[in-house]
Amino acid sequence: MAKQTINIGSSADDGTGTTIRAGGDLINDNFNEIYNYLGDGTNLNGSLFTLVDESSTESSINVGERLAITGGTNLTTTASGDSINVTLNSTITGLTSVQTETLTNASGNLLVSSATNITEFRGDGSSVEGQIQLNCHANSHGQILKAQPHSAGITNTMLLPQGGNSTLVSEIATQTLTNKTLSSSTIGIGQLTCLTRAYTGDGSTVAFTVTSGATVDNVLVFLNGVFQKPTTDFGVSGTTLTFTTAPVASEAILIKEL
Repeated sequence: MAKQTINIGSSADDGTGTTIRAGGDLINDNFNEIYNYLGDGTNLNGSLFTLVDESSTESSINVGERLAITGGTNLTTTASGDSINVTLNSTITGLTSVQTETLTNASGNLLVSSATNITEFRGDGSSVEGQIQLNCHANSHGQILKAQPHSAGITNTMLLPQGGNSTLVSEIATQTLTNKTLSSSTIGIGQLTCLTRAYTGDGSTVAFTVTSGATVDNVLVFLNGVFQKPTTDFGVSGTTLTFTTAPVASEAILIKEL
């Protein structure tokens, strides 16, 4: 219903205005419209509307109150005319409760594209270095990549291996290295001492003397600085080390007995 207005006439007591009864009826109609819209027809509710968040928490906006959208951490709000703009800040800070969130793109990967092409995992500023943990498929075991401590003063770049799939060499694991070329005939083995035997190949001799008790597990063999694979390239029996193929003429043979 449109608002109804009482006609007050052109001048006082000119007899042209709305009668008292008709004026009262107009007033009642206007108030009935308001009470029906803002209440139950008899009483006003006091609230214009109710807000409900995703947790089903409700908040009523009463007559005369303002609705404020204040943004929050990493959000900025601005009002312009009849619009409210909510903007995500260009720098995101304070994300401390997303440990269990899953972030993926359409292909299922998490892509990080930074201006420097560096993704930085920071230490705690006191005693714990930056770390990355890679879990097994069941997420019951994990391996951690960890930076050197602050006291080491290390800033460097480590390149991953070239070629096909491979496993990194460990300082403590038992591993067999193949197809490795030494830049020096000397191998540092901490405080462990070894007996070094040097021979020269002649193209036909395959047997060379080693100390009694030597085995393929405690000798290192190099031909011109190239490491030889135990059992495959040579074997040891008693005091004799025998090559599978005779070293070529003038080839430097180095045997280190650990």
